[in-house]
Amino acid sequence: MSAASPHPFARFLAAAPAHLGGAALVGLAALVASGIDGAVENADLAMVFMLAVLAAGLSFGLWPALSAAALAALTYDLLFLEPRMTLVIGHAGDGLTFAVFFAVAVATGGLSGRIRDQSRAVSSQADTVAALLAASRRFSAAADRCEAAEVLAEHLALGTGGQAVVLLPGAAGLEIVARSPVEAGLEPEDLAQAERVLAGGQPAESGAWRLYPLAERVGVAGVDVTRVGAQTDAPLVAALLDQGGVALERARLAAQAADGAALHRSDRLRSALLNSVSHDLRTPLSTVLGAATTLIDLGKSIRPAVRNDLLLSIREEAERLSRYVGDLLDMTRLEGGALVARRDWTDVREVLAAAAARVTPRLDGRTLGTDFPAELSLVRCDAALLEQALVNILENAIAYSRAGAAIETAAHEDRGNVVISVEDQGRGIPTGELEQVFERFRRLEEPSDRGKGAGLGLAIAKGFVEAMGGRIAAASPIQDGRGTRILISLKKEIETPGHML
Repeated sequence: MSAASPHPFARFLAAAPAHLGGAALVGLAALVASGIDGAVENADLAMVFMLAVLAAGLSFGLWPALSAAALAALTYDLLFLEPRMTLVIGHAGDGLTFAVFFAVAVATGGLSGRIRDQSRAVSSQADTVAALLAASRRFSAAADRCEAAEVLAEHLALGTGGQAVVLLPGAAGLEIVARSPVEAGLEPEDLAQAERVLAGGQPAESGAWRLYPLAERVGVAGVDVTRVGAQTDAPLVAALLDQGGVALERARLAAQAADGAALHRSDRLRSALLNSVSHDLRTPLSTVLGAATTLIDLGKSIRPAVRNDLLLSIREEAERLSRYVGDLLDMTRLEGGALVARRDWTDVREVLAAAAARVTPRLDGRTLGTDFPAELSLVRCDAALLEQALVNILENAIAYSRAGAAIETAAHEDRGNVVISVEDQGRGIPTGELEQVFERFRRLEEPSDRGKGAGLGLAIAKGFVEAMGGRIAAASPIQDGRGTRILISLKKEIETPGHML
C-alpha cells in the first residue's frame, strides 16, 4: 500500500476547490476594502487583504494560502495603489508597502496553512490510533478465528473506505470466511492469486484487489485498491494486517489448546470411568452372576426362602447397576455439554416430595422428615433436573448415615432465593474435604466406602443445579461433630420485600 508522495504541483491541481475558496475570500476582501476606501480616508486597506490570506490558510491549507497571497497582492496593486487599474506603482512609498504586504501575506498564509495541515495530520494520526485501539479491543474479545476474521475485514473496509475480504485455509483450499460489505467477493482468478500469495508470503495485485499474506501465513486479506483512500491510510492498513494476523494465530492456538484440554479431560474421565467400572460395577455383577448361577444349577432343590433371597439380591444389585449406569450417563451429558436446562415455574416442595418418594424404598429403617412453609415462592427451573439432583443428595445421605437415623429435608426463602436443605446424621465430612465433595468420583477415603456408589452423585447434583443457574454448597459437621447439610439455592425472578417474609 506504500506510495510515493505526490508532486507539489499535482497536489496544487488536486486542491483546485480550495484555491477557488481562497480566491473567493480575496474577492470578498476586495469588496470590503472598496467600501472602506470610499468611507475612510488613508485607510490601511492592506490589512483587509492580509486577513483574507490568513483566513485562506486556516481554512484551506498551505498552497491555497500562497495562491491567495499572490492574488491579494495583485488585487491590492490593481485596485488600490496609484495609478489604479495598472500594475505600475506610482510612489516609492507604495512600492515598499506593496513589497512588505506581499512578504507578510506569503509568510502569514504559509504559516497558517502549515499549521492547518499539521493539525489535520495530528488529527489523522489520532484517528488512526483510535481505530487501532478499537480494533485491538475487538480482536482481544474475538472468541474464534471466524470472529477475528470478521473484525479484520470490517476494520480494513473502514480504514480504506472500500471493500475487504479475509481468506483462511479450509478443506478445499483458501475460503472467504469474512467480507465487508457482505457483497464483497473474489473472482476465481483472484482466489488462485490468493493461493500464490499465501504460498509465497508476498503481497500481490489481482484485478481490483491487493492481496496480503497475514502473519505466520494463517491466511490472506484482500483490499479493493480501486477504492483505497489517501496514502495516509497505508500505516493503518499495515497495522490492521499485523494485528489481525496475530489475532487469527492466537485464536488458532487457543482452539488447539482447547482441543488438547478437552482431550485431556476426556482421557481423565475415561480413566475414571474404567476405574469405576472395574471396581463399582464388578461387585453387583458378581452378585447377580453368582445368584443367577445358583438358581440355574440347583434349580428346584433350593428352599423357597433361599430362592427369594437370591432373587431379591439380583433385583437389588440390578437396581444398583441401573443407578451406576444412570450416573455415568448423566456425567457424560454434563462433560459433553449436551445438557440443556428448561426453565418452568416450579414449586420446589412438590419436587422435594417426588424425590422423597423415589428414595423411600431404600431408606432401610431411616426416617425422612420434611419441613415446608405453608406458602413458598415459585422459581423458574427444570423440575426434572432438580428432582434428580435431590435424589442423588438423598441417596448420598442414606449411604453415609446409620440405620435408624433421621434425614431431614426443608425449604425456605429469603428476599432473593428459595433455599432447599437436606441434612443427615452421618459421620460428616472432614473440613479439609468440603471443597472437593462435589468433584467426580470423590468419596471419603475409607474401605467401607467402596459400596457407597461410584462417587458421582454429588458431582451430578452440582452440575444440574448450576445448569439451572443455582448454587450448591455443603456444611459439616452440624451437630456434635457429626452430620452433613447440603444446601441448594435457586434465585427468584422477583425479590420479595422484607416485610412480606
